[in-house]
Amino acid sequence: MTPKQYADALERLGLSQRGAGKFLGVDERTVRKWVAGDARVPGSVGKLLRLMVRLKLNPQDCQ
Repeated sequence: MTPKQYADALERLGLSQRGAGKFLGVDERTVRKWVAGDARVPGSVGKLLRLMVRLKLNPQDCQ
């Protein structure tokens, strides 16, 4: 997942960077690094977000 795809997925899911960090169990700085392309988005995170977008799942329903 590219940084652009990652940012787009967050937007489609209605997640802020802070909310994404909380949901994914990572520090907000890690989320910023993924958005900026300073660190690779882990494959598991990319798969999860793609699946959630495809199935139109609300992150709050998954907690």
